[in-house]
Amino acid sequence: MDTSRPLATQFEAYSRWRQHLSAAVGELHQWLKLQNLADSQTSQAVSQIRTRLNEDKLVLAFVAEFSRGKSELINAIFFSGYGQRLLPSTAGRTTMCPTELLYDPALPPSLRLLPIETRLQRTSVTDLKSVPQEWMTVPLDITSPEQMSQVLQRVSQVKFVPLDLANQYGFFDNEEDIAAAIKNHSGEVEIPCWRHAMINFPHPMLQQGLVILDTPGLNAIGTEPELTLSLLPSAHGVLFILAADAGVTKTDLDVWQQYLVSSDPASKSGHIVVLNKIDGLWDELKTLQAVEAELASQVKNTADTLDISASQIFPLSAQKGLLAKITGDKTLLARSRLPELERALTDRIIPARREIVGDTTRADVHALVLNARAILDTREDSISEQLDQLLALRNKNQDVVLRLLDQTKEEKIKFEHGMARYTAMRRIFTNLTNALLDAAGTEALRLNANRTHLALEASSQTRSVRSAINHFFVSINEDMAQAEFQAKEIYEMVSAMSSRFSKELRMKPFAPARFSFEKYKKELSRLHGAYQQRFEALWGSTTRARLQPMQRFFEAIVTRAKHIYGVANRDAESWLKGVMIPLETQIRERHQQLRKRQDRARQMSLVSSEAEGHSRELREQFAEVQQQQSELDKFIARIDTLMTQQDFGGDSSPADNAAPTLKATPNPKTTEIDADPFDLSTIWPEKNPAASG
Repeated sequence: MDTSRPLATQFEAYSRWRQHLSAAVGELHQWLKLQNLADSQTSQAVSQIRTRLNEDKLVLAFVAEFSRGKSELINAIFFSGYGQRLLPSTAGRTTMCPTELLYDPALPPSLRLLPIETRLQRTSVTDLKSVPQEWMTVPLDITSPEQMSQVLQRVSQVKFVPLDLANQYGFFDNEEDIAAAIKNHSGEVEIPCWRHAMINFPHPMLQQGLVILDTPGLNAIGTEPELTLSLLPSAHGVLFILAADAGVTKTDLDVWQQYLVSSDPASKSGHIVVLNKIDGLWDELKTLQAVEAELASQVKNTADTLDISASQIFPLSAQKGLLAKITGDKTLLARSRLPELERALTDRIIPARREIVGDTTRADVHALVLNARAILDTREDSISEQLDQLLALRNKNQDVVLRLLDQTKEEKIKFEHGMARYTAMRRIFTNLTNALLDAAGTEALRLNANRTHLALEASSQTRSVRSAINHFFVSINEDMAQAEFQAKEIYEMVSAMSSRFSKELRMKPFAPARFSFEKYKKELSRLHGAYQQRFEALWGSTTRARLQPMQRFFEAIVTRAKHIYGVANRDAESWLKGVMIPLETQIRERHQQLRKRQDRARQMSLVSSEAEGHSRELREQFAEVQQQQSELDKFIARIDTLMTQQDFGGDSSPADNAAPTLKATPNPKTTEIDADPFDLSTIWPEKNPAASG
């Protein structure tokens, strides 16, 4: 592969940036553990951050009607280094089923094909991906481009079946489609052999996390609902391919309006439109200026029709670009205008994805640092308070020392009373947590979906079908509303407890993070809108004979909803485990410091001359905490710098460009935090007396 191309170079830089960022987060975690500033929740949070960085995917979706040169464009951008076409690209229909190109090192290089017959099942493609026996697997010989090209031709395979069977598979929704269908001498209609294809291939960019989604034309998009409900909306970049000589046809406009911008009109500003096959406008009998004027006119007309900016439209010739790359013809490559599209992908999609990943990582890392800083602040305050008391004891008599001992005992009693209130709050927190996770849990969704499936099977009229599915959406909206209510209750309870403890126990006040279900509700609303549009367009007069495609479409809705619930549940669990951490870490730290003060007070009651030695020890601890604060500042500054750093070099490892690693030794004067704040057995005083002091 020619890695000198801007797109490949930028993607490699993005991959290295994620590696460096992951390594920096790992080093921060090691330092936190050495300083006894990390607990099990910190370790879990770090693991989640690093997993997200290491497994991040960037999905590019290529969408077009048939014969627009979509597969040829993919060949030109990604596979020219193999000296020939890998994806089938000939006149007529080539990609007959949705095809994903990716790399999973756990699987051998192969083409996996899901038979079209699986459409008779209620199982979605997403669920079938975890059922290997349902797929036909064909090995790929990565040393032989010819063999790979031959194997990949299978994605274009078709067969003829009776019209009734094709209808059961979800094809040919109206008389117009049936009339246009390709038929054999027996009157059977042509359909794809495969429902979905996955190409597992160790291409350098695929190895670094790129996923390419190659979609079929309008008819196939409409009959595989997961494309419109899940795959296309989750893509980080969408390239919509048109033919320059034809402009925007009716079917092109249908694809654009129905599947790319219908659910979110604002999304069209981020789509890239390709006017392919500009070589069809090249004419030796016309001047270059005349050809350019004709092309400019097509760009303007396309922008007006799609209601987008002309800057989003890229006229090019994928075929000439591929040929130029294979033959090394720089003049032809420039004339093909393919490099302009590659620069657009470099300048738009990858930086946008990097910004999203960076913002998420920065927020998560700052949350870790905030927790560590709260512990250090508590240590610093406690040491300062003890120093002040020791200074006041200079040249004082034994009575003053005894009063200090009494004062420490009173603080211990006050702390234990606070722990009693905390225990009661923890029980309420547990109940609210269970209620939240139950409301946003997949079990509630499963029961709701099963009820809807039964209702669909018993339905025979449009009204009853519509009512069943609408009730499904009403139920999931109620689930999210209930979960949101519980999250608000938890937030208000933790805020009130933090305020109370700051006054009564002189702990640092903190504002707990809020948790919003708004983004999950918006995604469910988009799902509802996609269903309503599809229902009106195709099933305005649904009968029992057409319930099978309806059930398959509903199963795709359930699969997408299951994903949304899963993400909401995971994010809520992460928030629930973190929302109490600042309070819990301060409680633990306060307990440790209080116990140390008791020990010192008892020692001083016996030998008041030891005050100077204790004072010296506290000053050393105070200096150590300040050094830890400084080192923590350096770590966060380093990670913030990595967020904006662009160039890491071609062959460097994360350590090559990292800031000097901060050396630290374990702190023997502090007690390691090893309790899990979310484990009730380590929090409830009645189950663990040590927790209450």
